[in-house]
Amino acid sequence: MTLAELAAGLGAGRQRAAAAAAVPAVEAILVWRIGWSVTLAAFVYLGVLGVVVSVIDLRTHRLPNWIVLPSYPVVVALMALAAGMEGRWWPLGRAALAMALVTGFYLVLGLAFEHGLGLGDVKLGGLLALGLGWLGWPVLTTGVLVGWALAALALLARHATRLARRGRPIALGPWLCFGALVAIGLR
Repeated sequence: MTLAELAAGLGAGRQRAAAAAAVPAVEAILVWRIGWSVTLAAFVYLGVLGVVVSVIDLRTHRLPNWIVLPSYPVVVALMALAAGMEGRWWPLGRAALAMALVTGFYLVLGLAFEHGLGLGDVKLGGLLALGLGWLGWPVLTTGVLVGWALAALALLARHATRLARRGRPIALGPWLCFGALVAIGLR
């Protein structure tokens, strides 16, 4: 991924400005809730990624593989480093299990409902589950449920205001990311 590709994905000035404003706020929440530890590096990375893919998804209704897929080994490596330095391996195992469960569940949903969950949402959900799973089962459950609840509210609001266009679902990625951030903030 080059900076030019990233800039093109973020769109025009307003979207870039929104991303630039959101990143410090997201990172402040993560530092506040995660604290200064080796684990923070993985969450800082996920925070920036969440903002970037949310802006791109809102603009294009796509979650780009060229951002999401390479993030898996980055996050796993940062978490493995944290597990090794802290001498605690169970959070890494729980994170991997959470990723597998959420990815599998989202994949089933994506395949079962034609106009529902896209494969980009499946991949992003698995990545977010890595972080939430590291923090524990209650955080994972809260993050997933809050993300889906916010998406449902957004969809209802869109239909109530007649902004819904036929065949064009809402962008789910931003709601999944926001749900994850809320769960971490409530932790």
